[in-house]
Amino acid sequence: MLTSRDDDVLAGRDHELGLLTGLLTTGHRRPAVGVLEGPPGIGKSRLLAELRRTAAGSGRPVAPARARATGDGRPAPYGLLLDALWDTGARSLLEAFADQAEAGTGSGAGHGLGTGTGNADGPEHGHRQHRQLREALAGAPPVLLLDDVQWADRESLLLLDRLIASPPTGRFTVVLACRSGGCPPWLTRTLADADAVWIELAPLGPAAIARLVPGAAPERLRLLARASGGNPRYLRALTEPSAGPCTGPPPELPTELPTDLLAGLAAGDPRVLGPQPAAPATADWQPGPELRGELATLAERTRTVLRAAAVAGPEFDPALVAAVAELPTGAVAGALDELAGHGLLAPAGGRHRFTRPLPAAALYRLAGSAWRAGAHRRAADHLDRCGAPLAEWAGQAAYATPGADRELLARLTAAARTVLDPEPVTSARWLRAVLAALPERADCAELRTETTLLLGRALTLTGRLDEATAALGPLLSGPAPDRERAAGPVALAERLRGRTDRVYGLLERDGGGRVRDQLQLARLDVMNGRTERSLHRIEAAVRRDDSAGTRLTAHGLTSLAAIGQGAVPAARRALDAAERLADSLDARGQLRALAALPELGWAGVLLERRQRTAERIERGIALAERHQHHYVIPQLHAVRAALLLMSGPLDAARAAADRALELARELGATETLAIAAALRLRALAWQGGPAAAGPALELLLGLPEPPTAVWRAVVRHAVVEASVVCGQPPSAAEAARLLNLGDGRWRDPMPAHGHDLMAAVHAAEGNTALVARHVELAGRAARSAGLPAAGAVVSLASARLLRVRGEQDRATALARRAADGLAASGFVVRAGMAQLVAAEIAAEHGDRSGYEGATDAARRLFGRAGAHALLARAELPWRAGRCAAEARGARTVPDAAVPPGRPAPPEGPSLSAREHEIADLTAQGLTNQAIAARLFLSVRTVESHLTSVYRKLGISGRAAVARALDPVRHG
Repeated sequence: MLTSRDDDVLAGRDHELGLLTGLLTTGHRRPAVGVLEGPPGIGKSRLLAELRRTAAGSGRPVAPARARATGDGRPAPYGLLLDALWDTGARSLLEAFADQAEAGTGSGAGHGLGTGTGNADGPEHGHRQHRQLREALAGAPPVLLLDDVQWADRESLLLLDRLIASPPTGRFTVVLACRSGGCPPWLTRTLADADAVWIELAPLGPAAIARLVPGAAPERLRLLARASGGNPRYLRALTEPSAGPCTGPPPELPTELPTDLLAGLAAGDPRVLGPQPAAPATADWQPGPELRGELATLAERTRTVLRAAAVAGPEFDPALVAAVAELPTGAVAGALDELAGHGLLAPAGGRHRFTRPLPAAALYRLAGSAWRAGAHRRAADHLDRCGAPLAEWAGQAAYATPGADRELLARLTAAARTVLDPEPVTSARWLRAVLAALPERADCAELRTETTLLLGRALTLTGRLDEATAALGPLLSGPAPDRERAAGPVALAERLRGRTDRVYGLLERDGGGRVRDQLQLARLDVMNGRTERSLHRIEAAVRRDDSAGTRLTAHGLTSLAAIGQGAVPAARRALDAAERLADSLDARGQLRALAALPELGWAGVLLERRQRTAERIERGIALAERHQHHYVIPQLHAVRAALLLMSGPLDAARAAADRALELARELGATETLAIAAALRLRALAWQGGPAAAGPALELLLGLPEPPTAVWRAVVRHAVVEASVVCGQPPSAAEAARLLNLGDGRWRDPMPAHGHDLMAAVHAAEGNTALVARHVELAGRAARSAGLPAAGAVVSLASARLLRVRGEQDRATALARRAADGLAASGFVVRAGMAQLVAAEIAAEHGDRSGYEGATDAARRLFGRAGAHALLARAELPWRAGRCAAEARGARTVPDAAVPPGRPAPPEGPSLSAREHEIADLTAQGLTNQAIAARLFLSVRTVESHLTSVYRKLGISGRAAVARALDPVRHG
């Protein structure tokens, strides 16, 4: 009988299920026939099980069956139809057919229907059987659901062919499922004549995989999709514990497969799931019953070749497989063709590559450690004889290190060095294998130190910071030369983890003399505002090492240091030199330059080079992901988020910040955590208002503060700005404490933005003198910077000052000029916010035309960037806009300024401007959530105001608001 995992979620198959379900309502005049095709595990059986439930629920009888693979044996005649129709009146008839076939007197395989093999009563007897079965099924034939038809007995398929061509009376529905290409050609023709609905099941898409693996991080979902090929069976094997083999209960996989192993499998390498020094978490892995069942359908020699191919790696030469399998080349070629027919392999320019590596991984794991070690030695010897490249030989030798001599291990370390930059995960695996096999002898001490240093660097590149420091830790307590060499890699890992004090201690004590270490110290000096000391370190490093990598890092740090000193022309020159050098690097140089890319990116952000910097960062992310340089990816996503916050779309900015936050958490990269959270806060405040910004602010405040002064300032600026944007500004004293604009150690273009923010805070409190002071300071910062956006921000701060002084016309003009300047510089959201200031000024002074013109402009800018919460503010109608402006601390508008036809705010019940605004929107039928979004408030704030409105108007709920407001408006 048909069985399936009935408890599975059926995800991503709604369309296919709809097509199949449609067959249940047809089939009156001609049969309703469906065919499901696809590779093993793709979900054919699961769909048939769902269709079975649907058919049974509709009251139709269902006859399910599954054919079984019998290896080299012949399936029992009529076995598939007997299994399906066992509980029907056709059972005895089919049993008689089967007996006749076994006795050689029925329409068996030797004389099938219409095949004419010389048996006297073959074709006629076949027609007679068909008529008898039609009569037995007439009236209410069951829904036939036949699975794994590729293994069905020929007798059943021949009789089924006749039934489809000439069906029994009544609604007749047949759905067949088979592996791709598994349906016999003659049956395929009959199915085509019957207008069968033919469904080739495609791999599951990202949305379906996310539904099947709820809660998985986006990167893990991407790797699962690639590793499983979108195949539900393989997805289960990668994510669920299994009952394991019948002899014991080991899990299908560890609770969560480590990311690097999942990435290896996604890259097509079946060996990563076998026991090896680099992947101890897979030591207890055993393939479960589903995978074992799939492998059992392959012939023994085919399994041997697949196991040998797994040893060869993700892409291999048939000759290597023959050497591992110890089989003739011709036999191997035939088996590879068969495996390609099963969809497990694909030809690749005279070689083969895995398209579905998990079955091969299962065979590899089942082979046993002794067989695997011998197989890898045979592979390494074959490659040595063929003169293969060192890295290709090492890919096999690394799996056969137990008992290896020092010469082989030294050769393997040398190979690991050659692939360290392009393939750090592979390099780390080989280096671990060497260290696990290297004897504790004096003549191996130097090789052990060298291997350990390389391993520390490889682990740092892949973002395994804790493992890197643990591996290198013993060297820090060893002889001075070892301490000096280990200090730099440990310091890099510690810096990424936000432990700057430890970095200074390590490098200034043990490793500060090295060029790379001096540049690390220079970076910390820049980010702590010690620009002069940073520049001295940079100059000293370049004098000692004029290589491209050193000069690139030096130019990037020099640009940031010059920005910190307010020397923008010098910063531009240094960034120009860095960009020219970066563009001239070869592929290996670009990989090594990834470490300097965040500094180039932040310099580009500060110098308003949005487009060029964005392109470089996108290329850097792609390069780092392709080569698994995970240590730098969170920083690059943070730069990307900052660039997208300038111009939008904010959805992409938030996604980039989320990605940076997610990866920084995975890596333990504290340095990047708060920066990513601050960028995320800004995006959410602009997109979702207080309801979204509140939790984001809580998250940010719950993280450790960044370890360097510059990043602390950036985070605090984001906190103050989000509070102001959400209509809940901090006190002037608190804002001044957070922004710390009096700190003269770090002078860059951004203080203009900080002073404008302080001007907004003081304007809300009506402190004209302090608003004027910050306008003056913003002007100084902008003149020093010489950047267009900084100048536009000064215009906005000046508009705030004139607004407080009541100079409406000049304030409006400056706010609009600021908006134009910010838009021209690519600061789309900030340009819209400047237009909102112009709109508020117009609303305060009863200038309806000016208000509507400014809000129209703001809507266009916010819509372009996806700033939905700000867009809601720009969509306030005229009266609500006036109330909102008044509630933000503007002066009271004289009654004479109220536009014709609009009554003045009443003297009656003492509703505040904000209460009046919320009551009006409630009377219009808006929900609390809609009002909160429109006014950029939290839902709780709206509810609080409404409670006050009800009390003052003497009503009990929102249904009475409109009626109660009427006399208030006109009384």
